[in-house]
Amino acid sequence: MSANCSGPAGDCLDARQADGQQSGGSPCTSASVDKVDAKPNSHSFRYSLNYPSMGQCIIINNKNFDIKTGMNQRNGTDVDAGNVLKVFGILGYKVKVYNDQTVDQIKRVLMAASKEDHSGSASFICVLLSHGDEGVFFGTDTSVELKSLTSLFRGDRCKSLVGKPKLFFIQACRGTDLDGGIETDSGTDGSTTRLPVEADFLYAYSTAPGYYSWRNTMTGSWFIQSLCEMFSKYGKELELLHIMTRVNHKVAVEFESISNSPGFDAKKQIPCIVSMLTKEMYFTP
Repeated sequence: MSANCSGPAGDCLDARQADGQQSGGSPCTSASVDKVDAKPNSHSFRYSLNYPSMGQCIIINNKNFDIKTGMNQRNGTDVDAGNVLKVFGILGYKVKVYNDQTVDQIKRVLMAASKEDHSGSASFICVLLSHGDEGVFFGTDTSVELKSLTSLFRGDRCKSLVGKPKLFFIQACRGTDLDGGIETDSGTDGSTTRLPVEADFLYAYSTAPGYYSWRNTMTGSWFIQSLCEMFSKYGKELELLHIMTRVNHKVAVEFESISNSPGFDAKKQIPCIVSMLTKEMYFTP
């Protein structure tokens, strides 16, 4: 039995101190602390859209970078930004595009958005288009930890979005690995609820951890192309995670790199969806 559980039932921490011992304290009591007096079927498993607005959609679109960064121009990203603006505009979002933003500018834009009153909004969307690496996103001048941007909208920092979906779509590399692919055979009652501050987020990354993310200089990135096509087809019909599964399928199956650079030809990509959503997200009532 865990050292920090003093009885037969209760919630304990799966953590150890630096000395290898179980973390101290007494977060567990001798009786279960999980007591819920809720009426059966007193809540919905679907996010409410009963608000005046679907919410904001902020697009950070970085194409040109300071020469000191050594990063190349991201040709094709304007196509991505235009497609995203159109698709989420049709779904009822108030879309704003911010081009070629430094890290400080990105922080200011998202900080301002997090401090706004979202009480009349059903959700929030942020689309980040730039260079990247594992856990970081590039402004035009330097990099910033992604978590420092997304955490601005946590439940304890943005109260008017508590219990509402906060969706982040991130088109950026997450490393330098290349996926060579593998051949396969076809074949509501007025009560209150305490929520984790990290709840109701969805992070849709264009690629798996550690991998490059591909972009066509004429038609845009594989991920955003697929995202916009699937949202255009199914945004008013399917639930969000069902849509994202179709995005994953399209990127994985229909795209393969064509490159004259040694080692970069015939490569594949798979997006990565990380969901802390607590309900189903539809874009129409």
